[in-house]
Amino acid sequence: MSSTGVRAFALSSYDVPHGHELVVRSCEDCACPTSGARSARPDRTVHSGRPLVRSRDVLEMPLDSGHWVLFAPQGNGGVVVVNERGLDVFRQFRSPVAPRDLAGHDQEAVTQVVRRLAEQDLVHEPGSPAVASFAESRELTAWLHVTNACNLRCTYCYVHKSSDEMDTALAKSSVDALVDSALRHGFRALRLKYAGGEASLNAAVLLELHDHAVARCAEHGLDLSAVVLSNGVALSPRFTRDLRQRSIRVMISLDSLGETHDAQRPTLGGKPSAHLVMRTIDQLIERGLPPHLSITITSGNTADIASVVRFALARDLTFSFNFFRDNACTGDASGLRYEQQAMVDGVADAFAVIEEAMPPWSVLGSVLDRGQLVEPRRKACGVGDDYVVIDQRGQISQCHMELDSPVGHVGVDDPITAVRRPGIRNLLAEEKEGCRDCTWRNWCSGGCSVATFRATGRFDVRSPNCGIYKAIYPAALRLEGLRVLRFAEA
Repeated sequence: MSSTGVRAFALSSYDVPHGHELVVRSCEDCACPTSGARSARPDRTVHSGRPLVRSRDVLEMPLDSGHWVLFAPQGNGGVVVVNERGLDVFRQFRSPVAPRDLAGHDQEAVTQVVRRLAEQDLVHEPGSPAVASFAESRELTAWLHVTNACNLRCTYCYVHKSSDEMDTALAKSSVDALVDSALRHGFRALRLKYAGGEASLNAAVLLELHDHAVARCAEHGLDLSAVVLSNGVALSPRFTRDLRQRSIRVMISLDSLGETHDAQRPTLGGKPSAHLVMRTIDQLIERGLPPHLSITITSGNTADIASVVRFALARDLTFSFNFFRDNACTGDASGLRYEQQAMVDGVADAFAVIEEAMPPWSVLGSVLDRGQLVEPRRKACGVGDDYVVIDQRGQISQCHMELDSPVGHVGVDDPITAVRRPGIRNLLAEEKEGCRDCTWRNWCSGGCSVATFRATGRFDVRSPNCGIYKAIYPAALRLEGLRVLRFAEA
């Protein structure tokens, strides 16, 4: 135990200035719901005379020689960092004990530590364990496939390329259908992802579509947000200006800084593209529109993702990791499928870079593929619930990886009703074999349903990436603990 001159303390993200505004909620290239950290400090009133006991399955990990990180997977999320004496306070709750009866600590310090422990569901009154709360979605997310054309030929793309593109009339009718559907089903916000192909190749329609969405959402009191998903080969100054004026965010795909990226994402003519993408990223920063970077990880670039993370952090850019998924367009994907240990090692290298150049924002919502550690979720994504895909012909699909399996059309169908029809079985975590009793079930939620089905032929089993998730979750929590320790106010 530390010397008696050192008081017990506990820190959480609530001790980091603007801590709950510094959570990256970027899952832009999939159907993941926006992870929303609790905006207000949980009300966990603690009476010093009432006994408390530690929660079940709490994870304890050392950060350095004098600090530990605590996390309660059965609760509602949130890391707590304690010093040695703070850890002693926590460990005294192995059996029910009243905070005022704890031995070896002054009451003021105990009060501060216990408050943090209770806020993050690490302790509770006997018989009243923490229960994960699952917020009902109020935001409808729509992937608008504005063009099938692309200037790259990425090895893992799920789109059969063509010159087809969405026209203005269809774009506006798609927005009308989404707004009407959102209102009909009680949603309060609309989130649009402009995608393709390469969405910027149909820039004029994209901007008309967005302006129409702004007007329709304002008319009906819906909040609106939007992002362009781009390969970053070339975004003109004028298009960038138009995006910035409309507060449309940009996501750029970057898998490596050189030959590895070029091998995975060659141009239409088979030439390198990495130098073009990095140039565009720097130009976007100069023009006041810093992008979010999406890093797709295959067997070919597991050793390179750390370099992309270093590139991003040097420019103060956020980023997310996305694991490669088999799809109908890849053909023989054996050269893209990663080995579990190679993936774990590659992520570990990237985490080492994050630790070295620690950003003030949390990575818990962006570096764990379809999983996250921001708030508990019963499903890994919004497929079949609050996610709609509309292609360049107005066909509605449940998932952008299932464009060839439409379930309706915006001209005749209510989009939300259409995607809730039988098709992809996006089951609850507790309905999946191997998940229902897992400590992490509320955080990975069983992984991507489509990827699991393609790998196993079943929807009701755990993700084939389960071992990877379990290996990297503790490392991600350690990173969060280091961030809190570094940026928390004294």
